[in-house]
Amino acid sequence: MPAVRDRVGRLLDSLRPSGVVSAAAAGADLIVLEEAIRRGLDVHVIMPIAPDEFVAESVVDAGSEWVDRFDGVLRHISTHPRCSVTQGEGTAGDAWYLAANDELLDRAAVIAGSDIIVALAVRPPEGENPPSVTDDFVARAGRSGLLVMCIDPRPGSTASVTVG
Repeated sequence: MPAVRDRVGRLLDSLRPSGVVSAAAAGADLIVLEEAIRRGLDVHVIMPIAPDEFVAESVVDAGSEWVDRFDGVLRHISTHPRCSVTQGEGTAGDAWYLAANDELLDRAAVIAGSDIIVALAVRPPEGENPPSVTDDFVARAGRSGLLVMCIDPRPGSTASVTVG
């Protein structure tokens, strides 16, 4: 995923956000958080279910490297007072991953105050078939009136970022 890391980094350098709110699942979530940390940005993680359940549901299956990266992000947050983890009330087995999208948007609104919020998704610009949890996030963000930017993760894609 070096291309995704590069695209995320360039976008963060261009936008210069005051902070990033994300879940911390293996893949794009952790890449965005790591790139934000590299740039000294405040990061805020939504943990929609208990941390051990979240790791089991959304990190472990991608391999031990991703578990280490997840742990690194949480270590960073624990030592930086302007960063945070917000614990949701979902439980593994229910639709916690969809409810987490609303939690992400709500937390972003609280942290941003009157600042502009940009919803960033790493997915093909046209979405996925069948629709993914990320597609659901994009739809919810759009209905909330947010600017939505998508980074295309496919190797060789010609559009780094699309805006919708």
